[in-house]
This record gives sequence, structure tokens and C-alpha cells, in this order.
Amino acid sequence: MSKYKKYSKKEDYSYTLGAFPTIELINSDKNVEIVFIDERYNDKENLIKLLKEKHIRYEFASNVIRKLADKENIFVVGIFKKETRDVIKGNNHVVLHNISDMGNLGTIIRSMVGFSIYDLVLVGNVADVFNPKIIRASMGAFFKVRISHFDTIEEYIQSHKNNLYLFMLSMNDEDSIYKKRVKSPYSLVMGNEGSGLPNDFEKFGEKVFIPQSEDVDSLNLPIATSIGLYEFRRQDEINSI
Repeated sequence: MSKYKKYSKKEDYSYTLGAFPTIELINSDKNVEIVFIDERYNDKENLIKLLKEKHIRYEFASNVIRKLADKENIFVVGIFKKETRDVIKGNNHVVLHNISDMGNLGTIIRSMVGFSIYDLVLVGNVADVFNPKIIRASMGAFFKVRISHFDTIEEYIQSHKNNLYLFMLSMNDEDSIYKKRVKSPYSLVMGNEGSGLPNDFEKFGEKVFIPQSEDVDSLNLPIATSIGLYEFRRQDEINSI
């Protein structure tokens, strides 16, 4: 009988749900404990070959997968020890304040890696980054990022000296993302999905807003973050020429 239970924040392990994030886990050389495979998985030969190359234990255990997974179409689960690497000082960061939606957090991590940003700072009361739902939403990109947590934005600012760009509503056209002169290293600071950043955050850096039509109320957090990542990387590359 497997010792592993449905995910709990108090346990020292987490797991990947599905073949793709599990393969990302295997290739990341993290502390993989074991991989469970359903006999019905149609590419098990290649997966087993990879596991043997990496000297990682595996078992055919559809019953364990059913116990751990919430969905019926999960055929591979990887178990790994929880551990994170702190963000690197002097790198560009994404900073998320009081973000609570696990799907949003996973999607943002995937976008970060897509735009070559590998340092994520979480501030305040945030979702549990080791939750398998976040890892699945990131499609395994979770294993490519470094993550630090701070209780307050002030603690982060004391520890890191990045130029902060605060994504907030603004009536000043000069705060448009398309008019900003990006100064590196930079941090894109995004707020809670519903309430955004507190108004007093504007004292910590430069306000930024994304112009949009009046036909929609707002952009959701992952889309806004992705636009910010794209535009800041584009401007950063232009400045480096």
C-alpha cells in the first residue's frame, strides 16, 4: 500500500499530475522519489526509458494514481520532495502580491518561463506554490523557476534593489506601458486578482497601466502579466543594443 496521500500543505512532498509536467520534473533533476504509471498510458516505453536513464524508481499503480488525482484522465504521477531556490539578486523579477488563484499562479509561471524570466517573488498571503494544481497549470514550468516569499513589500524592497514597476490604474498617459523607459534590473509588480495593488504601493516605484478599449472592464491577471512580460522584454532588448 502506497504511503502517499492526497496533497496536503503540511507534508514534505508534492506531486505532478499528468505525463508532461512529470517529464519536466524528471528532466529538472529535482528530488524525485518515485513515478507512478497507469498501464493504459500509451507512451510508457519512452517514459520508462527516461526513468531508467535518470535512475528514478517507478511503479505501475493505477490505484495510487486514482487516489492522488482528481481527474480520470491522469495516467502518470510523479512524487517529489518540496524545495525551492531563492530568487537571484540583480535578476529581473515578477512580484505577485496576495495572489490566491492557483490556476492564475500556474499560468503566470508558464508565461514567465516563456519570456525567459525565472525569478518569482510572492508577497503576503498567497497560494501554496507546491499545490499540484499550480504545477499542472504551469505545465511543469514550475521546476524552472526560483521562488522567494516575503511577508510585506517593504521586506522585499529592503532585500532587493530592483526598479519596481507597479501595474495599477492611472489617469496619467505617461504611465502607459508603451511609454515607459525600462530600467534593469526590473520587477513587474502585480496585485490580487480582484482588488489589485493597494493604492499606497505607488510610493515604491513607477505606476504602469496597459491601455485597453472601453468594451471590457479589465484584463485578467495572467493576460496582463503576459503583456507586461512581453513588452518589458522587448524594450529591455532594444535598450541593450
